[in-house]
Amino acid sequence: MMLMNSPLQRLRDLLPFSLPHSEDREPVSASRLPESTGLAPLVAIARLSDEVVPAIGRQSNLHMRFKLLEEARHEAEQALPALERQIGEATLPLPKSATTAALQADNLLKRLAQAYVDIARSIFRNHHATLAHLLHRATERAMAVLARRQLLAGRAYAAPSANSWLLLHELYRMTCDPRSKPLNGETAPIEHEYLGALLFAFLEPNKLPRNELDSVHACTQQLAAYAVIAEATSEALARKNADACFLIRSEEGNAGFPLTRLPAESPFSGGLIVDCSQVLAALDRNIARQPGKPVQPDLDAPLALLQTLRVALVGRSARRFSRSKFRPRADLVGGLDQVISFLDGNTFSRRAHDATYRQESRNFAPSEWSLIDESPDGFLVRFIKGEKCQFGAGDIVALQPRESSRIHVCLVRRISANRNRLELGLQLLSPQVSVVSLPNGSAAGMRAIFLHSLPAYGRFSGLVIAPGKLNGSTQLSFNTLGRSIERRVGKTLEANEGLEFVTLEPLPH
Repeated sequence: MMLMNSPLQRLRDLLPFSLPHSEDREPVSASRLPESTGLAPLVAIARLSDEVVPAIGRQSNLHMRFKLLEEARHEAEQALPALERQIGEATLPLPKSATTAALQADNLLKRLAQAYVDIARSIFRNHHATLAHLLHRATERAMAVLARRQLLAGRAYAAPSANSWLLLHELYRMTCDPRSKPLNGETAPIEHEYLGALLFAFLEPNKLPRNELDSVHACTQQLAAYAVIAEATSEALARKNADACFLIRSEEGNAGFPLTRLPAESPFSGGLIVDCSQVLAALDRNIARQPGKPVQPDLDAPLALLQTLRVALVGRSARRFSRSKFRPRADLVGGLDQVISFLDGNTFSRRAHDATYRQESRNFAPSEWSLIDESPDGFLVRFIKGEKCQFGAGDIVALQPRESSRIHVCLVRRISANRNRLELGLQLLSPQVSVVSLPNGSAAGMRAIFLHSLPAYGRFSGLVIAPGKLNGSTQLSFNTLGRSIERRVGKTLEANEGLEFVTLEPLPH
């Protein structure tokens, strides 16, 4: 691959490494910034991060520094999307190549954001009133880059860094503090970026399928216009609906907490309150929209995803059961086809006399996990070794503890990939499951997982099947455990590109 001619030397010509800055030095043209065209994405990102952005940060003229950063950001845009796709599509835990890509991309975004923050801080601290426009532009850019860095973390199911939140809170306080003057044409876009980043965090991306994160992020950018932020005073709180509000403390490195989860005597002084009541109303308009009818905002997302987002904003309930601590091992397979194969005659315990029942020609690849916590409705498991995960939040898995022949079918509700540890939060679907064939209707010949009961959803049975195979109110008949079952398809509980999870209701008499 052809590389550009001595980019480090060209950069030295642009911004000297060794000589002190001089006011009489000939002004530098942004067009002389070294280009990364033709470089492999990883190499281009590394050079921008390690060489170009640090050198730009030493440019004393703030206007020129901002202009050069804009050029560097444009160069980064030629390489970042490819790395972001690689990270979002990689197995979990991330293989070495994806981990390297994630670190390089994160380093570049971090350094770009910090360079914009430095411009904003310099103007704010030195009270340069004539540079107010530059302050606002640098702040908006910094916030957008920080939000992109947090989206990158979501692609790997990693938690955003505490420092990225501290910077976002600092930038908002510098330019849009509710205690200072009202928003104007320059500060309103900054508040919009800030609220967009907060909304994305409120929706808990580690509980969402990675392939839907771009859609979720696009939705939060539209929905940010409907969130309201204000100083957290007792008078303001008294007028708010706590179910749709979040408290942010600028000195804490996080996105804040739902008011419904705060202890009764928590202090509010100095904090900010984000009211999402109108965000919920906007989601409801999209969920209830009629075909062909316009709606504002017009969210480009499937109905099932919109419903998931609504639940994420208001559906945070306290855990119904306390968890118990124990550390046995378990085998896990993920994805509908693999789970069906695992359930259908391939399950076996680790006891020696059961090993003879194992089928060697199996269509699944188990991995080994540690059972960290268990409650009546779920598990927390940690990856030990085995096949990388091709599934994400919202997918179905089968979990078989060692020294047991019992199989637990669960939905992945949360994924955490921090400090080189991959953990899954699993929701147990049914105490009894069967693999069934559907011989009639639109799902003819399809194999599915029959859930004999659904304790978390009501007095129904359920079915998990490949997406797009069922229509509402379809009547199904199948055999399981030596008896014939006839049911009607009820409401859809979950739907994504990997599965459809529906209730089954008795036929009307």
